Amino acid sequence: MRLSPRLMFPFALLAASITWIFTIERLPTLAPLTEEVIEPLPPPQPAMPVIYDFPVTLSLCPKLYVANAPPTDTGLHIIGYTATITVNGVTLARAPVEDGCVSSGFGARNDQVHTGVDLYNRDPVAIYAAADGTIREAEYRDDYGNMMVIDHGNGVFTRYAHMASFSGLQAGETVLSGQIIGVMGNTAGYLVPRHLHYEILTGEWGEQAGSFALAPTDPLALPPID
Repeated sequence: MRLSPRLMFPFALLAASITWIFTIERLPTLAPLTEEVIEPLPPPQPAMPVIYDFPVTLSLCPKLYVANAPPTDTGLHIIGYTATITVNGVTLARAPVEDGCVSSGFGARNDQVHTGVDLYNRDPVAIYAAADGTIREAEYRDDYGNMMVIDHGNGVFTRYAHMASFSGLQAGETVLSGQIIGVMGNTAGYLVPRHLHYEILTGEWGEQAGSFALAPTDPLALPPID
């Protein structure tokens, strides 16, 4: 006797159900879920400061009387100028600014001794650290305005005066050669044009006098190497 499809459907459904049950029983046992451990991300590393090159030429400011001016050629370029010098084994910039000209040299001026070099620019250009070092002072004084002193080791220091700002830096922080440490300004307790008063100092830091116990040296008169 031949069964009709309608009569065979229940038997086919039953066979398929039995096959599905046996298939489920043969499935592999899943491992129990465990809590996922997420490793914390490492702390972000501070960005390295941008390092800039020092000027490879330097000129006297045109149309200005420059006291204690070093020898120049007909174009007012300082003869024998090099971007860096070496003092007590420390390589320093002679003119650690983005751009500028010499408006006053080192030496006697107005019955006093001008203990550094003045670098002028009408714009608020960047000031660079003359070499690697640690900031010993970053403060305001009526005579020097915003003033920073950097200790470069081996008894060598540099002073930067009349700065418009310290670029967020403070005493105790380390800086790299060519790093921006501030902006050229005209801060002081009296009227001065925008410029950087830059000094190279040697000796031992004074217990009371601090950086003013150090001996100033003319940055433009020093030879490239000790």
